[in-house]
Amino acid sequence: LLWSKKFDARHQGWQYPAVGKLGPGGPLAVVAPVGGITGWEEEVLEGDSQLLNAVVALDAATGEELWRVDEAPWPNVVAAGDETQLVAERAANNKDPRSELYCLPDIQGIPLIAGDGTVYASSSHNGDLRAIRDANGNGKIEPGEVSVFSTKQCFLNSPSLAQGLLVAAPCWGPMYVFKE
Repeated sequence: LLWSKKFDARHQGWQYPAVGKLGPGGPLAVVAPVGGITGWEEEVLEGDSQLLNAVVALDAATGEELWRVDEAPWPNVVAAGDETQLVAERAANNKDPRSELYCLPDIQGIPLIAGDGTVYASSSHNGDLRAIRDANGNGKIEPGEVSVFSTKQCFLNSPSLAQGLLVAAPCWGPMYVFKE
């Protein structure tokens, strides 16, 4: 065993981490999505009971934290798009009994590390797709190093990447295709 890592109780939920270089000359990193798990019972959360989500880059050789990006606390038990009213609308319009009414996602999609070191993270709380890159290499992610595209629908999976294209599809759609 090289190392192991445990996060605090409010970041107990895990999704599979990604492993890759954080840029052409960057370190080999394990990028772990951690946070609070959503459910299906609609309840407003306040203060310290709100759900947290973070993307944490760890040095692959040592487990030391390279950087961390926290989402704003999520004030609901259910994920964006799984709210009672939206589920009722899907049920009323449902013509196929095999269709899902809830997404019930993990905390985040599996992070995606691009060749330039950009980490793409898809939130299962608020439906944000984030592009994160420590462009100046100082070990801190500053506001200008995070781009956010808000879908308002939770993500079940990570985005996909090909030469010049990024594709993301939150629960209930639509699919978004971005060109470089």
